[in-house]
Amino acid sequence: MYKNLLLIALASVSFSTLTTASAFAAGSSNYTARDVRMPIMVTSAERNQVLYEMRSMLHGMVNLHSALAKEDYKGVATAARSMGPLYNNLPASIKDRAPEEFTQLGIALHESFEALAKEAEAKGTVNGIQSMLSETMTYCSGCHDTYRFDVRSKITKK
Repeated sequence: MYKNLLLIALASVSFSTLTTASAFAAGSSNYTARDVRMPIMVTSAERNQVLYEMRSMLHGMVNLHSALAKEDYKGVATAARSMGPLYNNLPASIKDRAPEEFTQLGIALHESFEALAKEAEAKGTVNGIQSMLSETMTYCSGCHDTYRFDVRSKITKK
């Protein structure tokens, strides 16, 4: 139930971003250049850590897709499990300042990758795994649509 509510919330945020992007692409005069995503304040070093983790996630996705294309279920499970705990690598200082919904997205993403790994180990179908991966990606796009990391030289705690 919780997972479905989270997906609905993410879909609405993604739809809002998509319609704004569509308006921009269509040359609409109603488009504004304001970034309305929720800021999470970070230091420069924290930002670098977050970007490193996101690149690790991207490389993991490449590995997962490559394994899935070869129907290498062990490779799919290995790639999925490598990405699940990446949220845990974020500095505690960021987690302490991040909104609860950001944390919930991280937890949901971890659980989604673990479920995907289990499905691969059970030698599910390529289509089934692809469907699960599509759902998993909604957490990625939802987070990117909702949050941004703003660098500040001095950060105060919540």
